[in-house]
Amino acid sequence: MNLTRRKFLQASFFVGFAITTKKGWANKIPTLAIERRDLFPQGVASGDPTANSVILWTRRPPVNDSAAKKLVVEISTTPEFKKILAGGTAHISADSDWTCRFLAGDLKPNREYWYRFVDEHGFASRIGRTITAPGVDSDTPVRFTFVCCQCPNEGALNAYRRMIFEDEARSREQQLNFVLHLGDFIYEVTWYAEDNPNGNRGRRIRNLYKFPQGRIYITFFH
Repeated sequence: MNLTRRKFLQASFFVGFAITTKKGWANKIPTLAIERRDLFPQGVASGDPTANSVILWTRRPPVNDSAAKKLVVEISTTPEFKKILAGGTAHISADSDWTCRFLAGDLKPNREYWYRFVDEHGFASRIGRTITAPGVDSDTPVRFTFVCCQCPNEGALNAYRRMIFEDEARSREQQLNFVLHLGDFIYEVTWYAEDNPNGNRGRRIRNLYKFPQGRIYITFFH
């Protein structure tokens, strides 16, 4: 397929994907915004770090009477967001399940950055922290951990809270550089509390989420 850069960028706007830019954003005053975590129920995330880039992610679905079609992404070198280093805008829609994927580039190796998403109403996500990878020729040690096989209704994701708590208690030199996920992000089959009030495998089941179009099946394993 012969896909030009222009066509790629045009198509990207319809799937919630955008690319960062420094021109016109460097040293810009941050947007006046009110943090509304309820409007960004899945929070924020970053992934696929390289020495000079990282992908930022969020989801801003319609909540009650509040809907958004565009997000401004702001990147700063400090968590206080006194000045903006880079930024950009991304369009979101039902076609991308209201998600936004933002490629932040032209960053420096092995550096901390803070980011957030702001919709056109001035409502902001929580502030996220990300780290770029060391340079290709760097001999800096890389520390990471891995996770897998999540079932929120049974495990309540408390392992993540413990991992973050322990990491924040370490010195900067001993903190994690990234988390590797091995798969099975959220199982497509789950238990609900009313289906199994005695729990499963010794664990109490919580109704932290439900699949809106889910159907009950009885499966027998041999």
